[in-house]
Amino acid sequence: MKIKYFILLTIFMLFAVSCGSGLSFGNPNDKNSDAYQGDDADAEKTDGERPDVDRNDSDPSDPDDDAENPSGRNQGELYGECYPNKTCNEGLECDEENNICIKDTGDSGHTTPDGDSGDSGDTDHPDSGADSGHSGDTGEEPDEDGTPTDLPGCNEGDSQKCEYEGPANTEDVGTCKAATRTCKADGTWGPCSGAVLPVIESGELCRDGLDNDCDGLADNGGYCGDTGDSGPDSDSDSGYHGSGNTGGYSDQYEIPQDEDNPEGCVDTCVPIQAECLSEMASEAAADLCDGLDNDCDGQVDEGCPCTAGQTQTCFMGPPNYRNIGACVDGVQTCVVNLKDPKAVLGRWGDCVGGMMPKIDVCDNSDNNCNGCIDDQLCCQPPIDCAYDINAEPARPFAYKTINGNEIYDTGHRFNDADTATWEWTLTKGPCDIILNKISFKVKGAKTFEELGGEGDNSNSVSGVGLSHFKVLFQLSGSYLLHLKVTRQNGEVYECSWIIRVVSEGLRIELCWDTTGSVDLDLHLAKVGTTTSWTSGACYYNNCKNDKHSLDWEYPNTMNYDTNGNWKNMYNPRLDIDNISQVGIPENINLDNPNDGDTFRIGVNYYGNSLPTHPVVNVYCGGTLKSTFGVEPQVSGFNAKSELWKVAEVKWDGDYTSDTCVITPKFSDSGYVLGTVTTYDW
Repeated sequence: MKIKYFILLTIFMLFAVSCGSGLSFGNPNDKNSDAYQGDDADAEKTDGERPDVDRNDSDPSDPDDDAENPSGRNQGELYGECYPNKTCNEGLECDEENNICIKDTGDSGHTTPDGDSGDSGDTDHPDSGADSGHSGDTGEEPDEDGTPTDLPGCNEGDSQKCEYEGPANTEDVGTCKAATRTCKADGTWGPCSGAVLPVIESGELCRDGLDNDCDGLADNGGYCGDTGDSGPDSDSDSGYHGSGNTGGYSDQYEIPQDEDNPEGCVDTCVPIQAECLSEMASEAAADLCDGLDNDCDGQVDEGCPCTAGQTQTCFMGPPNYRNIGACVDGVQTCVVNLKDPKAVLGRWGDCVGGMMPKIDVCDNSDNNCNGCIDDQLCCQPPIDCAYDINAEPARPFAYKTINGNEIYDTGHRFNDADTATWEWTLTKGPCDIILNKISFKVKGAKTFEELGGEGDNSNSVSGVGLSHFKVLFQLSGSYLLHLKVTRQNGEVYECSWIIRVVSEGLRIELCWDTTGSVDLDLHLAKVGTTTSWTSGACYYNNCKNDKHSLDWEYPNTMNYDTNGNWKNMYNPRLDIDNISQVGIPENINLDNPNDGDTFRIGVNYYGNSLPTHPVVNVYCGGTLKSTFGVEPQVSGFNAKSELWKVAEVKWDGDYTSDTCVITPKFSDSGYVLGTVTTYDW
C-alpha cells in the first residue's frame, strides 16, 4: 500500500513542479519548498515565513492553537497538510480531524544515518549510505554539512539564524546581527534571541571603538560631535575625534591638523568621574538631606522631612557634577496632605527646572558637566553656549536684552546671521500656568535699534535675521531660555540657559486663577509694629509707590517701577494692585529688611464670591524659598473680607542675604482662613 501511495505522490509532485504552481508540502531539501533549509544556515527561513494552515486562526502563535494541538505546537505548520486521500510522508500520519500531518507514533521502518541504507536523493547533500528508496533522510541527526534532515521539524540542539529585523544594509555591519534560535527536545524551534540592532551612538558609546549604529564607521553618531554638516571634507580626516577617519566634520568645522599629529586633534582634558553612593531606600537615614541625588537613583532627598510649601534647590545629576559646566540647580517643593490631622511633615516632590547633565555636542559648553568642554569632540563650534546669560542680572520690570551675534558665528565663518532663522523661546514662569497667561513680554529684531516698543505677551519669537532679543519680566524666578538658529542649508545650532530674575531683599508674589473676575489683595504685616491688617500693614490703600503713607522706618532705595523707570522707591511697596485685569499678579517688595525682622503674609478676598485658588511665592534675596497654594490648594476661599493667613517670615542677615526662616500657618484642617477686620495670628 505504501508503494502505491508513493507512486501517486511522485506523479502528483511532478505535476505540481511542471505547472510551476509552487505548491509545497514542507520538504526542507526541496528548493521550491517554503520549508527549504538551503545549503547553509544563513539561507534558512524562519517559522514566521512559512504559510499558516490553521483555517481558524491566521496567527500560528495564537494560544488557541494549543487547544487544537495537544502537543503544544502548531504541527500543521511544521509538517504540512495531509495529502489527498488523507495520507502523509513516510514517518508521519494524518490527523484527519485537523487535516494535518503529525509524527507516526509507531516504528517508521527506517534506520538512522548511523546505519542508513538509503540515499537522500539530493546530490547536494549525499548520505554516506545506500539508497533508502525515499526522498530525503529521516534520521535524527543532520547531514555532514549541518543541514537539518529531519523532515518533520528540527533536531535537538540545532541552531538557526532568524530573520533580521533591523534597517536594510545594516545586518552584519558593525555590531549588528540577526537573532538565532535553537531546536528544543520536542523537535520544535525555540524563540529567536540575541539580535543586535543599530543604536544611537552617544555618551560612552562614542568612545568604545565600536560601530554601534552599524553605518560602517565607529564612534561617529549624531551625538558624538557630528553636527550633521554635509560639506566637503577635502582631507578626509577625523576633524574631531582624534583617531581615524570618521568623516564627522567638513572643512569648515575642522581644527587644522598639525604635521606632528596627522590623526587630528587630541583632547587632553581628563573628565571628572561621576561619584555615586550605593542605592539606599532613604537618604534621610544616612543624614544626606542636601538637595542631591547621592545614590544616583533619580530621586533627591527621599525620606527627608520638610514642611508644606517649603522649597529647596536640587540637582538630579551625579552629586560631584553640581554647578559644573552647564549644570544648574532645579527646585523641588514639599508636599503635605494637610487634610490629615496627623500630617506634620511632608515629602519632597520632583526636582524640576534647572539643567542636568546631557550629551556633549560641539557648542563650546560642558553639557555633560564632567569638567571638559566639548568632551572628546575637538571641534570648532559655530555657536557659543557658554555665553554668560546672567552677566547682566535680570530684574522685574526691567528689559533684558541679548545680542545673538555674541553667541552664534562669532568667528564670522558663515556671515549669515541676517539670512538664518532665529527662534527664541522662554518657559513659563512660576505664576504663568496659574494665571493662564504669559506674564512677560518678548520681542526680536535684526538690530538693537529695532528693538523699540513693548513686545508681545508670548513665550517665543522667531524670524529671519532676528539676532537681537529682549524680554520684560514682571515676576521673579528662574526661566529657561532656548535659542535655535537654522541656516539656509538646514543646519541647526541650539543653546539653552537659565535666566534668573532676582530682586534684593524680601519679595512676596500673589497670583490666582480667577483674575479679572475676583479681586484679591496682598497684605504684609510687620510683627511688633502692625496692629491692623488695614492700617498698619502694607496693602493697596497705603503702600503703592504713588500712594504711600506707611512708615516702617526703612530708607528708600533705587529700583525699577512698573514702567521700567529706574527711580527712588519706597520700602515696603506694593508694585501692582490688580482689581479687574486678567492674568496680572500682585507683589510687595521690601529691598532692605534688617536682621531679625519678622513679617506676616495675608491674602484678602476683596470682591465677588467665586471659588478662588490663590498661590503665594516667597523670595528671599532672589531665591524662591516657599510656595503656598499649589499642592494642596486653598479651598473654601470665596467670601468677601476673608483673609488667608499664609506664613510668617523671619529675616536672617543684612539686606543682601538670601536667608530667611518661613513658618507656614496651618491648622489640623489645612490652611487657616480668618477675616481682614481682625488682626490675629
